[in-house]
Amino acid sequence: MRILCIDDNKDTCEMLTAMLGFADLEAVAVHTAAEALRLIESEKFSLYVIDGQLPNVGGFTFCEEIRRVDKSTPIVFFTGKADEADVEAGMLAGANAYVVKPKVDELIPAVRRLLEEARAVAF
Repeated sequence: MRILCIDDNKDTCEMLTAMLGFADLEAVAVHTAAEALRLIESEKFSLYVIDGQLPNVGGFTFCEEIRRVDKSTPIVFFTGKADEADVEAGMLAGANAYVVKPKVDELIPAVRRLLEEARAVAF
């Protein structure tokens, strides 16, 4: 199980990879949507964790871009954008879950649930 984390904040990327690692999940982090798309097109990931605010492209737009090339891999927004309209926009863009920063205690359960659901569909 490999997870791709996309967040422009390097500290957040380090925290995500460490936190997911402590949960026995392998995570790779990148800081831009362009870097993420290159990896998505060349490697297989089990789940994506996306920030809602990325440089040069909004997180919701980027989620839609991912869905154009990968319709099935689960996507979790982990973002500070906490308005109900933001949550709705994230889900409409193609996300499977939405966790508001800094609620890291909600992220791992959401990731595990989505990975289990994806595994069940695969079998």
